[in-house]
Amino acid sequence: MNIAATNQPIIDNESEVLTVFTFWIGDELFAINIENILSVTQDLDKLLQPPVKSRGLMGVINYMDDPVAVYNFAEMLNIPSTREIKSGMVELLNAREQEHVDWVDALERSLKENAPFDKARDPHLCAFGLWYDKFKTRDEALMDIMKHFDKPHKAIHALADELLDLRDNGRLDDALEKLRIARLTNLNYLIKYFSHARSQIEESLHTVVINITNDGVKPLVALKIDEIHEVMNFHQSDLRGLERMGLDVVLEMEGLFKGYLGSDDNQSSCLLLDTSNLLVNVKAL
Repeated sequence: MNIAATNQPIIDNESEVLTVFTFWIGDELFAINIENILSVTQDLDKLLQPPVKSRGLMGVINYMDDPVAVYNFAEMLNIPSTREIKSGMVELLNAREQEHVDWVDALERSLKENAPFDKARDPHLCAFGLWYDKFKTRDEALMDIMKHFDKPHKAIHALADELLDLRDNGRLDDALEKLRIARLTNLNYLIKYFSHARSQIEESLHTVVINITNDGVKPLVALKIDEIHEVMNFHQSDLRGLERMGLDVVLEMEGLFKGYLGSDDNQSSCLLLDTSNLLVNVKAL
Protein backbone atom coordinates (compact mmCIF):
# COMPACT_ATOMS: atom_id res chain seq x y z
CA MET A 1 0.00 0.00 0.00
CA ASN A 2 1.36 3.44 -0.94
CA ILE A 3 0.12 6.85 0.07
CA ALA A 4 1.65 9.59 -2.03
CA ALA A 5 2.41 12.89 -0.35
CA THR A 6 0.39 15.80 -1.66
CA ASN A 7 1.55 19.35 -2.32
CA GLN A 8 -1.90 20.67 -1.49
CA PRO A 9 -2.33 22.18 1.99
CA ILE A 10 -4.03 19.90 4.46
CA ILE A 11 -6.00 22.68 6.10
CA ASP A 12 -8.53 24.38 3.85
CA ASN A 13 -9.13 27.96 4.88
CA GLU A 14 -12.88 27.52 4.55
CA SER A 15 -13.46 24.06 6.05
CA GLU A 16 -10.23 23.72 8.09
CA VAL A 17 -10.18 19.99 7.41
CA LEU A 18 -7.27 18.06 8.87
CA THR A 19 -6.70 14.67 7.20
CA VAL A 20 -4.64 12.11 9.13
CA PHE A 21 -3.49 8.51 8.83
CA THR A 22 -4.21 6.64 12.07
CA PHE A 23 -2.83 3.50 13.68
CA TRP A 24 -3.08 1.65 16.97
CA ILE A 25 -0.51 0.81 19.61
CA GLY A 26 -2.36 -1.24 22.18
CA ASP A 27 -5.49 0.74 23.03
CA GLU A 28 -4.03 4.11 22.05
CA LEU A 29 -4.78 5.62 18.65
CA PHE A 30 -2.07 7.73 16.98
CA ALA A 31 -2.19 9.96 13.91
CA ILE A 32 0.15 11.40 11.29
CA ASN A 33 -0.73 14.24 8.96
CA ILE A 34 -1.24 12.83 5.46
CA GLU A 35 1.01 15.55 4.03
CA ASN A 36 3.87 14.19 6.15
CA ILE A 37 3.66 10.68 4.68
CA LEU A 38 5.72 9.75 1.63
CA SER A 39 4.67 6.11 1.55
CA VAL A 40 3.32 3.21 3.56
CA THR A 41 4.92 -0.12 2.72
CA GLN A 42 5.14 -3.66 4.06
CA ASP A 43 8.58 -4.27 2.60
CA LEU A 44 11.06 -4.97 5.41
CA ASP A 45 13.02 -7.62 3.52
CA LYS A 46 15.89 -5.27 2.67
CA LEU A 47 16.32 -3.86 6.15
CA LEU A 48 20.03 -3.25 6.83
CA GLN A 49 21.53 -3.56 10.28
CA PRO A 50 21.95 -0.17 11.99
CA PRO A 51 25.53 1.14 12.39
CA VAL A 52 24.68 2.57 15.83
CA LYS A 53 22.46 1.70 18.79
CA SER A 54 19.39 3.76 19.67
CA ARG A 55 16.12 2.95 21.41
CA GLY A 56 13.72 1.51 18.88
CA LEU A 57 16.16 1.63 15.96
CA MET A 58 15.61 -1.45 13.79
CA GLY A 59 17.83 -0.71 10.82
CA VAL A 60 18.05 1.24 7.58
CA ILE A 61 16.09 0.93 4.32
CA ASN A 62 16.45 2.72 1.00
CA TYR A 63 13.74 5.03 -0.30
CA MET A 64 14.52 6.03 -3.89
CA ASP A 65 18.25 5.73 -3.14
CA ASP A 66 17.94 7.71 0.10
CA PRO A 67 18.92 5.78 3.25
CA VAL A 68 16.20 6.00 5.90
CA ALA A 69 16.44 4.90 9.53
CA VAL A 70 13.55 2.65 10.59
CA TYR A 71 12.30 2.90 14.17
CA ASN A 72 9.83 0.71 16.04
CA PHE A 73 7.42 3.45 17.11
CA ALA A 74 6.25 1.65 20.26
CA GLU A 75 9.85 1.17 21.42
CA MET A 76 10.51 4.86 20.76
CA LEU A 77 7.71 5.63 23.21
CA ASN A 78 8.98 2.93 25.58
CA ILE A 79 5.56 1.20 25.63
CA PRO A 80 4.52 -2.35 24.64
CA SER A 81 3.89 -2.70 20.93
CA THR A 82 0.64 -4.06 19.51
CA ARG A 83 2.56 -7.16 18.41
CA GLU A 84 3.85 -7.74 21.95
CA ILE A 85 0.39 -7.25 23.44
CA LYS A 86 -1.26 -9.61 20.97
CA SER A 87 1.51 -12.18 21.28
CA GLY A 88 0.88 -12.13 25.01
CA MET A 89 -2.83 -12.74 24.39
CA VAL A 90 -2.02 -15.72 22.14
CA GLU A 91 0.18 -17.17 24.90
CA LEU A 92 -2.61 -16.62 27.41
CA LEU A 93 -5.11 -18.47 25.20
CA ASN A 94 -2.62 -21.33 24.77
CA ALA A 95 -2.35 -21.66 28.54
CA ARG A 96 -6.11 -21.41 29.14
CA GLU A 97 -6.79 -24.06 26.50
CA GLN A 98 -4.31 -26.48 28.04
CA GLU A 99 -5.81 -25.87 31.49
CA HIS A 100 -9.20 -27.05 30.26
CA VAL A 101 -7.72 -30.16 28.67
CA ASP A 102 -6.00 -30.80 32.00
CA TRP A 103 -9.27 -30.09 33.83
CA VAL A 104 -11.08 -32.85 31.92
CA ASP A 105 -8.15 -35.24 32.42
CA ALA A 106 -8.20 -34.51 36.15
CA LEU A 107 -11.93 -35.19 36.31
CA GLU A 108 -11.45 -38.52 34.58
CA ARG A 109 -8.73 -39.53 37.07
CA SER A 110 -10.95 -38.48 39.96
CA LEU A 111 -13.79 -40.63 38.62
CA LYS A 112 -11.67 -43.72 38.01
CA GLU A 113 -9.59 -43.50 41.18
CA ASN A 114 -12.41 -42.32 43.44
CA ALA A 115 -10.18 -39.39 44.39
CA PRO A 116 -11.09 -35.81 45.36
CA PHE A 117 -11.53 -33.33 42.52
CA ASP A 118 -9.99 -29.95 43.38
CA LYS A 119 -10.35 -28.03 40.09
CA ALA A 120 -12.68 -25.03 39.77
CA ARG A 121 -16.28 -26.10 39.23
CA ASP A 122 -17.64 -22.59 38.72
CA PRO A 123 -16.91 -21.44 35.12
CA HIS A 124 -16.58 -17.86 36.37
CA LEU A 125 -13.83 -18.76 38.85
CA CYS A 126 -11.31 -20.61 36.69
CA ALA A 127 -8.44 -18.53 35.25
CA PHE A 128 -10.10 -18.35 31.84
CA GLY A 129 -13.51 -17.46 33.28
CA LEU A 130 -12.07 -14.62 35.35
CA TRP A 131 -10.38 -13.23 32.23
CA TYR A 132 -13.26 -13.97 29.84
CA ASP A 133 -15.93 -12.20 31.91
CA LYS A 134 -13.97 -8.93 31.66
CA PHE A 135 -12.66 -9.31 28.12
CA LYS A 136 -13.33 -6.49 25.67
CA THR A 137 -11.85 -5.73 22.28
CA ARG A 138 -12.40 -3.32 19.41
CA ASP A 139 -11.84 -6.28 17.04
CA GLU A 140 -15.43 -7.19 16.13
CA ALA A 141 -14.42 -10.46 14.46
CA LEU A 142 -12.57 -11.57 17.59
CA MET A 143 -15.49 -10.52 19.78
CA ASP A 144 -17.82 -12.68 17.68
CA ILE A 145 -15.50 -15.66 18.15
CA MET A 146 -15.25 -15.11 21.89
CA LYS A 147 -19.04 -15.17 22.27
CA HIS A 148 -19.02 -18.82 21.19
CA PHE A 149 -16.96 -19.83 24.24
CA ASP A 150 -19.72 -19.20 26.76
CA LYS A 151 -21.94 -22.25 26.24
CA PRO A 152 -19.32 -25.04 25.93
CA HIS A 153 -17.21 -23.50 28.69
CA LYS A 154 -20.11 -23.57 31.13
CA ALA A 155 -21.05 -27.07 30.00
CA ILE A 156 -17.54 -28.38 30.69
CA HIS A 157 -17.50 -27.00 34.24
CA ALA A 158 -21.00 -28.36 34.90
CA LEU A 159 -19.63 -31.87 34.34
CA ALA A 160 -17.90 -32.05 37.69
CA ASP A 161 -20.97 -32.03 39.92
CA GLU A 162 -23.00 -34.17 37.53
CA LEU A 163 -20.42 -36.89 36.92
CA LEU A 164 -19.12 -37.09 40.47
CA ASP A 165 -22.73 -37.54 41.66
CA LEU A 166 -23.16 -40.38 39.15
CA ARG A 167 -20.00 -42.05 40.41
CA ASP A 168 -21.03 -41.66 44.04
CA ASN A 169 -24.34 -43.32 43.20
CA GLY A 170 -22.68 -46.36 41.66
CA ARG A 171 -22.97 -45.26 38.03
CA LEU A 172 -19.30 -44.90 37.12
CA ASP A 173 -19.76 -46.30 33.62
CA ASP A 174 -22.46 -43.74 32.87
CA ALA A 175 -20.21 -40.97 34.18
CA LEU A 176 -17.27 -42.07 32.01
CA GLU A 177 -19.49 -42.32 28.94
CA LYS A 178 -20.78 -38.79 29.47
CA LEU A 179 -17.19 -37.61 29.88
CA ARG A 180 -16.19 -39.34 26.64
CA ILE A 181 -18.99 -37.57 24.80
CA ALA A 182 -18.04 -34.25 26.40
CA ARG A 183 -14.50 -34.62 25.06
CA LEU A 184 -15.87 -35.10 21.55
CA THR A 185 -18.32 -32.21 21.82
CA ASN A 186 -17.89 -29.35 24.28
CA LEU A 187 -14.17 -29.77 24.90
CA ASN A 188 -13.59 -30.10 21.17
CA TYR A 189 -15.67 -26.95 20.59
CA LEU A 190 -13.55 -25.06 23.12
CA ILE A 191 -10.33 -26.19 21.45
CA LYS A 192 -11.70 -25.09 18.06
CA TYR A 193 -12.68 -21.65 19.36
CA PHE A 194 -9.30 -21.19 21.04
CA SER A 195 -7.70 -21.93 17.67
CA HIS A 196 -10.01 -19.51 15.83
CA ALA A 197 -9.34 -16.77 18.39
CA ARG A 198 -5.57 -17.15 18.09
CA SER A 199 -5.79 -17.08 14.29
CA GLN A 200 -7.87 -13.91 14.34
CA ILE A 201 -5.43 -12.20 16.70
CA GLU A 202 -2.46 -13.12 14.51
CA GLU A 203 -4.23 -12.14 11.29
CA SER A 204 -5.16 -8.73 12.70
CA LEU A 205 -1.48 -7.77 12.80
CA HIS A 206 -0.46 -5.82 9.70
CA THR A 207 3.11 -4.59 10.08
CA VAL A 208 3.86 -1.56 7.91
CA VAL A 209 6.62 1.01 7.60
CA ILE A 210 5.66 4.66 7.20
CA ASN A 211 8.16 6.96 5.49
CA ILE A 212 7.86 10.38 7.10
CA THR A 213 8.65 13.66 5.32
CA ASN A 214 8.53 17.34 6.16
CA ASP A 215 9.02 18.70 2.63
CA GLY A 216 6.98 16.20 0.60
CA VAL A 217 10.08 14.94 -1.22
CA LYS A 218 12.86 13.74 1.04
CA PRO A 219 12.32 11.03 3.68
CA LEU A 220 13.03 12.11 7.24
CA VAL A 221 12.66 8.83 9.11
CA ALA A 222 10.56 5.65 8.88
CA LEU A 223 8.29 4.29 11.59
CA LYS A 224 7.27 0.64 12.00
CA ILE A 225 3.76 -0.03 13.29
CA ASP A 226 1.74 -3.23 13.62
CA GLU A 227 -1.93 -2.26 13.38
CA ILE A 228 -3.21 0.35 10.95
CA HIS A 229 -6.62 1.96 11.42
CA GLU A 230 -7.83 4.31 8.70
CA VAL A 231 -7.54 7.74 7.12
CA MET A 232 -9.69 10.17 9.10
CA ASN A 233 -10.84 13.77 8.79
CA PHE A 234 -10.90 16.23 11.66
CA HIS A 235 -11.20 19.99 11.94
CA GLN A 236 -8.30 22.13 13.05
CA SER A 237 -10.45 23.18 16.02
CA ASP A 238 -10.48 19.51 17.14
CA LEU A 239 -6.77 19.71 18.02
CA ARG A 240 -6.20 20.19 21.74
CA GLY A 241 -2.78 20.88 23.18
CA LEU A 242 -1.28 18.36 25.59
CA GLU A 243 -0.86 21.05 28.22
CA ARG A 244 -4.65 21.48 28.30
CA MET A 245 -4.99 17.79 29.13
CA GLY A 246 -2.16 17.62 31.66
CA LEU A 247 -0.14 15.34 29.37
CA ASP A 248 2.70 17.71 28.56
CA VAL A 249 4.56 16.49 31.64
CA VAL A 250 4.80 12.92 30.33
CA LEU A 251 8.44 12.54 29.31
CA GLU A 252 7.79 10.13 26.42
CA MET A 253 5.39 12.66 24.85
CA GLU A 254 7.62 15.71 25.17
CA GLY A 255 8.11 17.24 21.73
CA LEU A 256 6.74 14.20 19.88
CA PHE A 257 3.10 15.24 19.64
CA LYS A 258 1.23 18.38 18.65
CA GLY A 259 -1.76 17.37 20.74
CA TYR A 260 -4.92 15.30 20.85
CA LEU A 261 -7.41 15.19 17.99
CA GLY A 262 -11.00 14.58 19.00
CA SER A 263 -14.51 15.92 18.55
CA ASP A 264 -18.04 15.32 19.80
CA ASP A 265 -19.18 13.83 16.48
CA ASN A 266 -16.08 11.65 16.06
CA GLN A 267 -15.64 8.85 18.58
CA SER A 268 -11.98 8.20 17.72
CA SER A 269 -9.54 10.47 19.52
CA CYS A 270 -5.86 10.25 18.66
CA LEU A 271 -2.46 11.72 19.45
CA LEU A 272 -1.14 13.75 16.50
CA LEU A 273 2.56 13.26 15.78
CA ASP A 274 4.70 16.39 15.46
CA THR A 275 6.97 15.51 12.54
CA SER A 276 8.79 18.86 12.68
CA ASN A 277 10.45 17.77 15.93
CA LEU A 278 10.58 14.05 15.22
CA LEU A 279 14.19 13.82 14.10
CA VAL A 280 15.35 15.89 17.07
CA ASN A 281 13.55 13.56 19.46
CA VAL A 282 14.80 10.44 17.66
CA LYS A 283 18.40 11.60 18.05
CA ALA A 284 17.80 12.17 21.76
CA LEU A 285 16.79 8.53 22.38
